[in-house]
Parts: sequence; C-alpha cells; structure tokens
Amino acid sequence: MHRISIAGLAACLLSQAHAASFGLNTRDQNPMLQAYYLPSIDMQQHEGWHVSHSVYVTNTFQQESRGNENLIIDVENYRYDLSLAYQTKNWRVSTKLPFIANEGGSFDDLIEDWHDFFGLPEGGRNSNPNDQINMSYTRNGNTIFQQNQSNSDIGDIALAFNYRLSHDEHGSTEIGLGLELPSGSIDSHSGNEAIDIAFWFGKARKLSEHAAFYGLFGVSIPGKGGPFEDYLKDHIWLGQFGGEYNLYPDITGILQLDMHSATLRNTELKAFGNSVQMQFALQFSNWFDNFHIDLFFSEDISVKTAPDITFGLRLSSVDFK
Repeated sequence: MHRISIAGLAACLLSQAHAASFGLNTRDQNPMLQAYYLPSIDMQQHEGWHVSHSVYVTNTFQQESRGNENLIIDVENYRYDLSLAYQTKNWRVSTKLPFIANEGGSFDDLIEDWHDFFGLPEGGRNSNPNDQINMSYTRNGNTIFQQNQSNSDIGDIALAFNYRLSHDEHGSTEIGLGLELPSGSIDSHSGNEAIDIAFWFGKARKLSEHAAFYGLFGVSIPGKGGPFEDYLKDHIWLGQFGGEYNLYPDITGILQLDMHSATLRNTELKAFGNSVQMQFALQFSNWFDNFHIDLFFSEDISVKTAPDITFGLRLSSVDFK
C-alpha cells in the first residue's frame, strides 16, 4: 500500500497569496466509480504556479434491487487530491494525484441521529450494522464488484491542458483536454488500469462586482478497464453550472449543480444512471498570509444518483517558491 502524509505535503507545498478562481473543482464521489475520470471546472485567474490540497469524506448507504441487478454500497470513503498547475498567458497545465481509502467509517451514528432529528428517511441505514464496509454489485447472478475490507492506495493520475479562448476582467472562456493515467490498481478499486480521455468547454462571467456565473460542459471517454469493463458506456456527458456571491470582503458563497449521464449500459439502478447533485461552499480568502480555504458539502438532489453526503476541505496557494 502507498501511504501519504497529508499534513506533511501541505506544510511543504503551501505558500504565497490566493488566486482568483471560478467554480468548485469537485466530482461525484461514488466509491464504486472513482476509478473513472470525471473532469471538473477549474478556471484559475493567475500566472505561474498553483497548488491545492483537497480532502473529501463521503458517507454512503445505498441499497437497490431492480430486475437482474442488485446493489449495496455501505462505506465511508476518503479521498485526498494533490493538484499542481502552471499557467502562462493562455495556457494552463495541471496534474492531480489522488489517494483513495475505503473504511467502515465513523459517521454512521451521527448521520442516523441527523435523520432522526429532522424526520428524514433512513433508507435502510438503521437495519444494517454501523461502521462496516459492504459494497457489492451483481448482474444476472454474476458478481461484478465486491469489497468488504478496508483498503487504501494511490489512484489514477490526471493530466489536464487548458487553453483560454478569451480572457478579461469580466471573465474567461476556455477549452480543455484531460488524460487519466493507469497509476491506480483494480485490486484496491483505486484505478481502472486504462487511459481515460475527456474534453470540455468552460465559461465564467462576472455579473457584478460581487456576483459571478460559470459553467462547464464536457464528455469523458472511459478506458475499457476495471470491474465494469464490459458494462461501461462509451462516453459520459457531464456538466457543472453555478454561481458565486461575495458575502463579505473575504468570504464567498457558492452554489453549484453537478450532473453527469449514466456510467453503465442497460442498467436500471440509480447509482449508475444519470446523476444530479448540489454543491454548497464557502471560500475564505486572505484569512492567512499564504493560502485560502474552501469548505463545502454535497447532497444528492436526484436521490440515490450520488452519495448521501460528501464533506470537502481545500487549501490552496499560488506562486510558491
């Protein structure tokens, strides 16, 4: 197994001041689908180097049985992304190295109490043991995906190339090409051991001194690998659309809609169908001399098409030495 000291990396790489940006760089954290490339909006307004450290904690309980398919996802997933980018004039080159871990979890009791307090449906949570891993997908009696032990490993490294078509003080328009390389492992469910390719178009526009709107539309072409190799769609359409508003001089609120088309062919399960989720975020800039902070969480707006809830934290800096 590969081990990463998140605190150590953060201490070594953070420096200098915050760069302006549009959008929340995140994705569907379905633990069964993290081996496949889903690019995200990442429109930075800076020159030189940029580094960020993102930590996601996703708690999922989902049980479906339709036709010849049976699915259960009961897991707490942890993901750390180290992102490094360099921008000069209209070009931006970036790389992202993920570290993925699946555990029994520690938030099951808290989420059940939350549901009880607000009268929300449990969806079967309270009838299954807490803090245990149980992920399984069967089709036509064949087991396609199975995991019931904790694991952690390096994921697939992504490379992205962005080109600005236009850029001024009011916003920007860009196109992008991304590749996800087979550095992860099928055995640890951290990679599909194939090359994924993606193309996208992004646009951001300031509506006023305090408000901005942005969007990304693209397509991912997953490589034929991983446990779902025989069932993958040839392409996955994706979109991210959102707005941000400057609540205070150093605090910005973000509301973002994330969508993608079905990942598997001939499935009736929501977990592998068209997905819609909402991201809620606060960005804190200039609170510290050398970095800014994003705090965010997501909810599955179209129920069961994405994990129940994902919490995220990002530390970013630019122009480090």
